[in-house]
Amino acid sequence: MTPVALLVHAPALPDHLDLCLAALYGQTFQEFEILVTDTAIEPADESVGAWGHDQVVKHHANHLTQNVRHIHAPGGPLNLGRALNAAVLSTDAEYLIFLGGNCIVQPGFIAGHLEVADYGYFAHGETLALDAPLTNAIDAAALGTGQAFDEQWLQAVSPQWHARHLRGSALGMVKRWLQKDTPGLQYWNCESSSCFRADLLAIDGFDMDVDDWRVDRDVANRLQNNGHEPVATGVDGNVLRLLNAAVPASTGRGGRLPATLEPGGEVMAVAGLAQLSPGSKAA
Repeated sequence: MTPVALLVHAPALPDHLDLCLAALYGQTFQEFEILVTDTAIEPADESVGAWGHDQVVKHHANHLTQNVRHIHAPGGPLNLGRALNAAVLSTDAEYLIFLGGNCIVQPGFIAGHLEVADYGYFAHGETLALDAPLTNAIDAAALGTGQAFDEQWLQAVSPQWHARHLRGSALGMVKRWLQKDTPGLQYWNCESSSCFRADLLAIDGFDMDVDDWRVDRDVANRLQNNGHEPVATGVDGNVLRLLNAAVPASTGRGGRLPATLEPGGEVMAVAGLAQLSPGSKAA
């Protein structure tokens, strides 16, 4: 059994997923598998040379020493909760680390999560969103040389971004990013969070009736209602998020509201792992 599974939710742009997976080659902790899952429905028969999620996953599966699989969630509607639940059911790893597929990580990312892993806790890093100049400048070479996480390089590429987001010392000294609909800190985020698989099973995983933009808040509240506390990973657990392609503003689909954080509050997902259709397939 692989001790750690890295669950990567693929972004809209395959090129961003390519960079995300490329950043995993130099991890200081090497005993992990990678499960890529997404909510995008790609053409079943792509033209030769097309660069879709399947092609990205297959490319890195041929080069990484770790096991890499593309998980296709069964049933529908296909949303973030369903995609992540399918990945959770597709592994028996003891510890799960969730990573946004348009995020890049430092070499100590996995080790940083494992360093604070403890029973009764779930871990979270911070997300720092990049602007267009930095997103366009980051490539495999910038990842391989470590430039992507070098403050002087970041400042040279985008002085405005640097002045706004960094305080002039270590990369980890960042301003907290808060979700506007959340009164407190958004502890859990699927771009950089982790927990024991058993703890996620105990709350029946992600609620597939909750809108994508509320999934983080819902799972954080239910974990805490079940007695688990958040712990920060430190600098190594922080991620840089590549700028997404312009998409229409999401108004949600009228899904279920997140569970409320309260003593003795809701713990189990209304539509979670138990309701997911059996037989999720891994390509």
